[in-house]
Amino acid sequence: MIDYHCHLLPDIDDGPQTRTESLEMARILAAHGFRQVCCTPHCIRGAYDNTPTEVRRAVAELQAAIDREAIPLRLLGGMEYCLDEYFAAQTEEILPLGNSRLVLVEAPWQGRIEVVSEGIFRIVRQGMTPLLAHPERSPLLAPPETDGLLGKILGRFSAQNAKNKTQSALDLFTGMGCLYQGNLGSFSGVYGRRVADRAREMLGQGLYACLGSDGHRPEALRSCLAADSMAEPEITELLARSEI
Repeated sequence: MIDYHCHLLPDIDDGPQTRTESLEMARILAAHGFRQVCCTPHCIRGAYDNTPTEVRRAVAELQAAIDREAIPLRLLGGMEYCLDEYFAAQTEEILPLGNSRLVLVEAPWQGRIEVVSEGIFRIVRQGMTPLLAHPERSPLLAPPETDGLLGKILGRFSAQNAKNKTQSALDLFTGMGCLYQGNLGSFSGVYGRRVADRAREMLGQGLYACLGSDGHRPEALRSCLAADSMAEPEITELLARSEI
């Protein structure tokens, strides 16, 4: 199995801060049957200004440590690019996942469809395939919350428009050649009920090309992979046919 999205590299973003933590995460992944992991630190201007050269070096160093510990895990380089207004400046050298043409991207929390679609277009124009991380968690692709009296009242008027907007964004991104990566923790409710419902809806629609842990720290990763959803047929089938 391949983990297509994991913040495994130490002291490079908001993932593990030490090599010891990274090695613990590697052991957890290997124990759950993963044999390859895409190391995908954030690439966000002003927050995590990681470069392909830095990531490749970090991958090589961690792989050497993993080999010394005899952990049966192969690391693949990559980054999780934020499709914001600064992404265009990073497209001169894009780091795909391993030796593939897949580029892991995420929509900013308060992103706009026009900006995200422009980033997707730039990747496609270079002959690569955008892989949008955890779309089930993206406010850009999620219907509005309708809890509470006000939400329910507003929901009566806006639900259909919001649904159409969400579907239009998915149709637009898919039509441009975008693929989707789901988070394993989404199915078990790690991010809440709404995200879990959305993840299962997208899984049922066959929208996911692959899955990832999106692991950041050992304990959270252990909880995510220990969830019963890992044994569900649709999820195990998707994990089993993942290849890069």
